[in-house]
Amino acid sequence: MRSFLEEYSRLVGLLLLSFVFIFLFSTPSMILAKTITTIDTELSRASGTATPVRTLLDFGNNEHIQAFPRQVGEWTAANDYNTTQVAESLGAEVVLLRAYKHPKFYQPVIFLIVQSNARSSFHPPIVCYPAMGYEIEEEGKAKIEVQNLSWVEKPLYAAWAGEGTGGERAWAASRNFNDTISAKKLVVVKKAAAGEVTERLVVLYFYVKESPFTSENITLVRVSALAPTKGSYDGVLGVTKEFLGESVPRMFEPRREEERVIFILLDLGSVVGKVAVGLLLLLPLLLLFYPQIKRLI
Repeated sequence: MRSFLEEYSRLVGLLLLSFVFIFLFSTPSMILAKTITTIDTELSRASGTATPVRTLLDFGNNEHIQAFPRQVGEWTAANDYNTTQVAESLGAEVVLLRAYKHPKFYQPVIFLIVQSNARSSFHPPIVCYPAMGYEIEEEGKAKIEVQNLSWVEKPLYAAWAGEGTGGERAWAASRNFNDTISAKKLVVVKKAAAGEVTERLVVLYFYVKESPFTSENITLVRVSALAPTKGSYDGVLGVTKEFLGESVPRMFEPRREEERVIFILLDLGSVVGKVAVGLLLLLPLLLLFYPQIKRLI
């Protein structure tokens, strides 16, 4: 009578070999099942341009958000606004509404961070502005250049000989690193009774999204500025993009690329890594060919 091992060795061996291959070609985050936070232009669906990040701010802590730097590059906080009305209209628990000025620009930007755990009562800008009497003149997306080299970093688990700024730049160039994020763009206007435009705003915003299975929180980051009522708004758009690009590294750090486990093991050393990978593959192969090996013995 054949033993259990002889009867099912091939099945067990194939299953184990499959698990080994899945393990070797996974990343540490996939194995540990960490929650991935992204910044994205769409709230209820994936836009296809989401950027994986790690948060540096606790967006659910009002004191932490209020402590957001008052100096952002050359931008200086000019005024903090009362947020009671904003919090009530958005059903928000945490709100920061602040104006920043730059010595080279006559126009301040208005910076908003808001978090709510009431998805049903949360109104995105595309809904809020019309509710406040604005008309949407234009809607689209904008690419924001992130103004910080910490966003051009080598993978967390990859071996890299270069050090310092030069090394980081060289790695980024070799991997064709893209140091931009996507933001939603709105141009909204308010008109007088006669139809004349009395106010025009350029608005950039994105959402901070976590897995819906782990968090119901909604976080919006928005920058807006007044634009000329007629003609081009490109100058103001450039100003808002510059401020947002300076702000992002103060809220997030990039989620570094990770090497596959097999390459991490091989990087342990020319002998140790190869032995580790070999042993992981050897056990299922021994089970797979156990009947043949037993006959030979």
